[in-house]
Amino acid sequence: MWVNVVAALAGAALALVIGALVGRSRGSREGATNPSAISFAGAAVLGFFALFTGFAIAGAWQQLNVARQHTYEESRALTEVYWAARLLPEPDRPVVQQRVREYTGQVIGDEWAQMGQGHGSAEAWAAADRIRVSADAVRSQDPSELAAKADVLRSLTDVYARRNARLSDVGAQVPVLALGGLVVGSVLVLATPPVIGLTANGRNLVLMGFVGASVAFAVSMVFQLSGPFDGAVRVAPTAFELALTRYDQIDSGGPVVTPSSFRAPR
Repeated sequence: MWVNVVAALAGAALALVIGALVGRSRGSREGATNPSAISFAGAAVLGFFALFTGFAIAGAWQQLNVARQHTYEESRALTEVYWAARLLPEPDRPVVQQRVREYTGQVIGDEWAQMGQGHGSAEAWAAADRIRVSADAVRSQDPSELAAKADVLRSLTDVYARRNARLSDVGAQVPVLALGGLVVGSVLVLATPPVIGLTANGRNLVLMGFVGASVAFAVSMVFQLSGPFDGAVRVAPTAFELALTRYDQIDSGGPVVTPSSFRAPR
């Protein structure tokens, strides 16, 4: 980060030196306010702002999509656990499945609110561990039941991995440097027209109002997208709500969409 700050300061110093040396000529002074000079200055400022806006929005949107995908992957792994638990012996089967439901509900309720504050839930971790304890406690001599236990534990390992990925998304933010560049660029965009001679008549003020509104909207959008689980635009617990529906379908013996078909909406 400090390298970028030093580079920006060096670039500003170089621009000042060139401007001080070259700007003393008569031709330079006469051309300073001609249409070409104004167009160049405006294009440079707008390009700077567009660069940081595009980078920030694209990065934030990618983070949002990655976080959403991770929720669907975890939901799919949970459904695999619930599906494999069908073949566990009594009384272990209902215990494991009930604890999968409890964990899913814990994520939807308590943990989702806490992720919006920047951290996961200790209670949700405990609920996940209770699933593992219940699966480890299964005792049987039947090969099919032992195979089911192995499938449950294997899918549960996947749940832990997907959970870790989801929680790592909680801290995903647009880099501070990009946000700072965006703020500086927005100030430059708004300051450039008056500096280069835009008069304060009614028509120009209306035009500046439109520009200010557009710039403010772009900056606000970036800040709202920065953080996949907080702000106005955020990931919802839809994947886990879908998992609860799948559990009911499995229990009812009705048509079941296989867990591998879970895909995050694009």
